Parts: sequence; C-alpha cells; structure tokens
Amino acid sequence: MDVAKATNYDSLLSRRARLELPTPRMTRTAGTANEPAPLYLFGGGFPDPASFPYQGLVEATQDVLQHEGAEALAYGHPRGYLGLRELVCEKTRYYEGFDISVDNVLITNGSSHALAMACDLLVDVGDTVVTEAPTFSGTLHNFRRYGPRIIGVSMDHEGIRTDELEERLKELARQGRKAKLIYTIVNFQNPAGMTQSHRRRIELLDLAEKYDTMVLEDDAYGELRYDGEPVKSLFGLDDNGRVLRSGTLSKILGPGVRLGWLLAPKDLLPKVAQFKADGGTNPYVSRVATYYMRKHMHEHVQELRGIYRQKRDLMLERLRAGLGDSAEISQPEGGFFVWIRLPEGTDPQKLLDLAAARRVVHVPGSNFFPAGDTGFDHIRLAFSYASLDDIRQGVDLLCEAIKEAR
Repeated sequence: MDVAKATNYDSLLSRRARLELPTPRMTRTAGTANEPAPLYLFGGGFPDPASFPYQGLVEATQDVLQHEGAEALAYGHPRGYLGLRELVCEKTRYYEGFDISVDNVLITNGSSHALAMACDLLVDVGDTVVTEAPTFSGTLHNFRRYGPRIIGVSMDHEGIRTDELEERLKELARQGRKAKLIYTIVNFQNPAGMTQSHRRRIELLDLAEKYDTMVLEDDAYGELRYDGEPVKSLFGLDDNGRVLRSGTLSKILGPGVRLGWLLAPKDLLPKVAQFKADGGTNPYVSRVATYYMRKHMHEHVQELRGIYRQKRDLMLERLRAGLGDSAEISQPEGGFFVWIRLPEGTDPQKLLDLAAARRVVHVPGSNFFPAGDTGFDHIRLAFSYASLDDIRQGVDLLCEAIKEAR
C-alpha cells in the first residue's frame, strides 16, 4: 500500500494556530526505562480524591433523574442551567457578602474555559495583556494562544504592585496603546500564595478606570481559606463595570465535573455569551452538582478546609525542619500551593534531576513568569493531592535534594 502524501497545512491555519508558543521547563511526571514513575506528586494542583463526595453525588444523581427526568438529558440554556447560576449567586452571597444576579453568570466548562472566553471577548493578536509575575502557568499558556504581548508586574506581600502597574500603563499610554486587560489571582495567589489586600484592590480598580482597561479576576480557591479573614472580591468592589471574574467547582467538588463560570457586568454578558454556541454547558452534570451543593455545600467546604489545612501545615513543618532559614517559604492562608525561594546557589536543573531520582515532582519557578527567563531560584509545591505520609516522606526527600543541589 502506498504511503499517503503529507499535507502542508501552513496556508490553512489561523493566525492563532500558527503562533509559536514557548515550551515550559517540565517537571518529571513519568518514569522512563531507567527511572521509575514518581511517588511524591507535588506538581499539579489536583484535589485530594479521598475528599470527593462519592455517595452524595450518587444520591444527587438519583434526585435529578427522579425530579427532572428527560429534561435533565436535553439541551439546556445557552448561559447554563438556571439552578447552577442561582447556586453561584447564593455561594457568592454566603462566602463573600455581596449580591449578584443570575444575569451576571455564564456557566462554562471549568474556569480555564471562562478565562478563554474573556480573551475571546477582549483580546486580539498583538494586544497587550498585563499579568502578575509570577502567575498561573496554565493561564499564561491560555493567553499565549491569543497572541498578545504579555507584560508582567511584580508583587509583594499585598499582591500586585500597583505603583509598578501604573508605570507600565503610563508607558503604554505614551506609546498610544493600552492594556486590554489586567489578570490577577486575588486569593492565595498561584503560585506565590499571598492574598491581595483591600487597599491594593481599590488601587487596581482605580487604575483600570483611569487607563480604560478591564480586570480579569481569577478566584479558583476562595472558599478554601484556612487562616485570616476574607477580603471582598474585586467584582464586588467594582462600581464601573471593569471586572470579569472566573470561578469553578473543580476545587470544592471535583475537577471531573468540568463546571465553572464567568461573572460579567449585565450589559457585557450577552457579548461574552455569543461565543458559546452550544446547548448549554453540560446540563445534566450541572444539575447533579447543583442538587448536591444545595444540600451539602457548607458542610462539605468545612470538611475540605480541615483536610487541606492539615496538609498545608504538615508540608510547612517539614520544609522548615529540612531547610531552616536557608530558604524563603510562603505561608498561604488558603489554596493548594507553597512557593519557595531556593537557598542561594541552588542549581535548578540539578535539583530537577536529584528530585526525580528520589521520585519527587515539583514545578520550576520559571514556568510562572510571562517571559520564562526568570524565577529559576523558585519552585512551587502543591500539598493538595499527596497523602499525609507522602507529604512527610516526600518533602524530607526534596529537602535532601535541595541541599545536594547547592
């Protein structure tokens, strides 16, 4: 049989598909012929499978089929199942203390989909997007597919440095340009861990109004607070229609349900919704999640807080015991991650190799910076997935590798 001739697709691809994206420095996540698969998984921010409410979801599935039957398996509303949109409103009111309407809520296939839809709405190839530096590597990859110029702004213990942000926005204005959006992770910032202060949130909103840009607020972990008091959301503080906000059930119910949402000003939501030409995001699973969360949301979140607080505390204890004052270790009030500035003189590539030999996975810090040319002196660890025994053993092994990599 003749081999088919290879087709050259270059002339057919969209501008976005032709973009050359940078390759991040990878973690060692799989074994090789000479190296066994990792045991201690501190790389991705995966929820603990033991925390998934299996029996509760079985019962919720039965309730959905008994009460809604065929309607649950039919196409749904383009903006998402009304019951889930109402649940998002209730959750926002209960945990954050401000009111939104179902007319602010668009159900999406997870929060990454919500972030992509914000880009569909606002970002063209060549536009400027501002992010924190560091920021979530998954969002950086998402943004890069839209072809913008990405500018990073550094952070301190209060979050994004608004003085530096204003300098960047001023410089763009001098060039006759502006940022289309400013992306920020306000609570338990991924990867750095801090929570943006109320003062900085107000300053950020003022800058968005002054320089005519939008703010994209990412809050995947807001309910998972283990210490301190919540700070009001940018969306709740905004009086000028400058904020879009993404959220998700992935961290408090299960990532496999693939349900998230985008909050938008009422006048803007129809513009976003036009990019969702589907029969509603998973109407069936939306109902199952809603039926479960209506009955169990508050007690389930409390249980999760206890599980992850214990894991966070153990990881911090073992890191401090193993590294002492030689490394800077974050103290996140919530979320899934610990951010570490490595001891001076640590070779990051050697650390990757030594950690892999000990079957420990971590993420290099450079993955979280827009240009990928800094952050080599940092690593991110996730405490969410590993068991307590694995955290205890794996962190001790990682500390050995860090010492050996200096």
